Amino acid sequence: MHSPLLLIVGMHRSGTSLLGSLLPACGIAMPGPLIPGDTHNPEGYFERADVTALQEQLLIDLERWWPAPRGMQPLPVSWLESPLGQTALAELVALLQPEAERQGGPWAIKDPRSSLLLPLWITACQQLGIPLKLLLAVRDPAEVMVSLVRRDQAATGMDGWRAQRLWWHHNAQVLRQGRDLPLQVVSYSHWFEQRSALAQLKQLAPTISPEQRPQALQAIKPQHRRSRRQPLPARLAPPVLELYQHLERLALRPSQRSATEQWLDQQPPLSPLAPLPRRRSELKRSIQIRRGCAPSNQVATHPWGYLAEITCGSQGPVAEHQLAFWLEHGFRDFELSQWATLAGACPAAIAWPAQGNAVILQVRGGDLNAWPTHAWLQHCPIQGAASIRSAPLGTVVTSGIALNLADLSPGPACAAELLAMAALERVWDPNAERVRLLRQFGVNASWLQPAVVGNGALRASLADWATCSATLGLAAPDGLRRLGDTVCLGSGGEACDQGLQPPLLGVPGFDGLNIAGPEQARLQAFWLQGCLDAGLELVRFQPTPGEQALEGWKVLIQPEQAGRAPILLPGESIGAGELLEELAWYRQGCPPPDACRTPQPEHRVLLERSQGSCHTAVCISLYNYGARIDQALESVLNQEQASGLELIVVDDASTDDGAAVVQAWMAEHHSRFARCLLLQHTANGGLASARNTAFAAAESPWCFVLDADNQLDPLAVAHCGLLAEAADPSCAVIHSLIRVQPEAGYHDPRHLVSDLPWQQEIFKRGNYIDAMALVRREAWQAVGGYTHIPGGWEDFDFWCSLIDAGYHGTLCPQVLATYTSHNRSMRAAHTTSQERRLSRLLQARHPWLELPQARDHAVQPGRATRPLGIDAH
Repeated sequence: MHSPLLLIVGMHRSGTSLLGSLLPACGIAMPGPLIPGDTHNPEGYFERADVTALQEQLLIDLERWWPAPRGMQPLPVSWLESPLGQTALAELVALLQPEAERQGGPWAIKDPRSSLLLPLWITACQQLGIPLKLLLAVRDPAEVMVSLVRRDQAATGMDGWRAQRLWWHHNAQVLRQGRDLPLQVVSYSHWFEQRSALAQLKQLAPTISPEQRPQALQAIKPQHRRSRRQPLPARLAPPVLELYQHLERLALRPSQRSATEQWLDQQPPLSPLAPLPRRRSELKRSIQIRRGCAPSNQVATHPWGYLAEITCGSQGPVAEHQLAFWLEHGFRDFELSQWATLAGACPAAIAWPAQGNAVILQVRGGDLNAWPTHAWLQHCPIQGAASIRSAPLGTVVTSGIALNLADLSPGPACAAELLAMAALERVWDPNAERVRLLRQFGVNASWLQPAVVGNGALRASLADWATCSATLGLAAPDGLRRLGDTVCLGSGGEACDQGLQPPLLGVPGFDGLNIAGPEQARLQAFWLQGCLDAGLELVRFQPTPGEQALEGWKVLIQPEQAGRAPILLPGESIGAGELLEELAWYRQGCPPPDACRTPQPEHRVLLERSQGSCHTAVCISLYNYGARIDQALESVLNQEQASGLELIVVDDASTDDGAAVVQAWMAEHHSRFARCLLLQHTANGGLASARNTAFAAAESPWCFVLDADNQLDPLAVAHCGLLAEAADPSCAVIHSLIRVQPEAGYHDPRHLVSDLPWQQEIFKRGNYIDAMALVRREAWQAVGGYTHIPGGWEDFDFWCSLIDAGYHGTLCPQVLATYTSHNRSMRAAHTTSQERRLSRLLQARHPWLELPQARDHAVQPGRATRPLGIDAH
């Protein structure tokens, strides 16, 4: 048998937190992650965060959020047996079971929401064999009213009458639903009078010793009882005051419970209509009601009545006036923004059985002249219809269903649309937040999620394909499947468009199709879905804003098939060959890149001369640039501090005479340097290997990297070196501004390689710092040197590795080098044509990167991933 559980219930702001703070001193545990205090409850809430979250969400999902006007309506019939109730029950049992096994004595859980959900607790405790006792915290409803209005008026429109009704509802529910449970009423006011406080404490914990009682009462802080000193926002209703008096007596005389319950059974529910502030007005209303001429109360029945109560507090003349204003002028922007923050339910869409073979679905938002709107139709859970077509909202049709694809907007036009949707049987919407908002307006909205199998709305017949061919000039997909595997839509650039040969197919002018009306847009949706159904892959270049707003490519349905690429949406032009490589990679399931291995070829010394100490090394990697190396060498010779430099050239097994050119040059000029070293790899190892060989051979603490086709200005090493001398140990790179000099006949729009200093945040989108920079040799060694990246980007990877290790770079804000732009450079010849593969590789090696070409270019149809919304007007 488990130890008994004391469930602290009662109205919010009624002293439940004070009661929770007293129990531990009475030997009653309050386990669990408790919500900390704030300005409203400085000493803490003493509520379990997990229990509170569970019950709050359940009430919201049942559309009985406790502070809202609907919070006082009866819970839906059989709510505990519903999927929502059963899920909450299972979660509560999972929370209580381990806690019950840990407790060796009485323990308590506090949450005022339990007052409204007692059947949930009774069932859970019965399943677990936990004895359950109720502790009902009661406070003067006048004080509760003041506290609630002060705290919740801005967020929920709380007024004095709603606060009184909530107080009545919470306490009445405990008495009615907890009839068969042990009950102890604990009065908030009794804690502030010593004699009654001791008596109440003795009832609460009979075994507590006289020495422990003062310690327990120390939790009472009279200074926090601020509501007692505030003016009342409304008069207390006589039934509310009478129930409070019954409960106060019950706190000291538990034997009065039966009489209190009998009295409560005879009381009618409190009217949602707020009492008028003036007694004469209230008397006039009472007389009208007795004569059968009750005043108009449109708020009680209008779909927007709930929002009128939220805005004005309760039903009454003010709410009626507000409703009339909305009906004439529509809603204002600030009101829509405020209501969007209200807690609300978001039920999932469920099947709707069609009443006939043909169904017309009303659509709000989107564009019936655009295919994505028609693509959404196949996801609506309509059963048993042979034909599903669309029409604008407000069309006179027999089917009371609609699809909403637009956000709400201020003004009377949207208000009229909201009234039209409120009159429908069901409204589906793919935006969960918008579903919550629509339901505040009385619209029976539910969340439409893309389906794996459609409802047949885009299932074409032979006649449809004939019409498609005649109207749009597009062949039936089954015939296209015999010609190739992949259909490219829109222009992918010259290289791609001219490469549209098997297995590629394409409609480069897809955006120029003449879509003259909804029927042609529907045929376009038919054709796109038909391509996927036929097993074709789709590649869409430059999706239109309309396609993106409605996520059209994600709501097409692609049948599952092994070895098939998803829909690709390349962000930039791509060649046909690279596109085929991308498709192959996706067909293979997007395998991770192979591990990078940097070759370490052996090398021989072709020339070495030394004649003094050196402070900086200039490292040049050379591969088949014998015709260009002279200018790079001369730029090093012209350095202001050349006599203190070591010049290291590593020939990466060139097939031209580059090594001989360097050897002859060094033989002539070595005396101008502190050290000259020419090394040659016995086999080609790549750029990273050549740089690593140079760095490893250097004797200087800093190495200036120079490519064989670039040049340094005379002050490059000296000025970067001055900043290096003053740099902190975590600074690994000094980089300067670099001019771009295109060779004759080659176009490069840049005038500088980059104009930005070193920042990790900027690196996230791609490399912008050239390899020509001064690098701390110790940092190079700490990160394991340069890594061979097949296809290029060794420099970018090296910068990222330095960042990973906690290093950074600093800008020398002068133009100190020249980047020679030509068509034989590695960037032009290899890197730019492999950006997608290289981006994936670098992204995998450095996950903090956010490279555009590494992600978000593939769409798995049938999975919408972000909120949808377009302006309706």
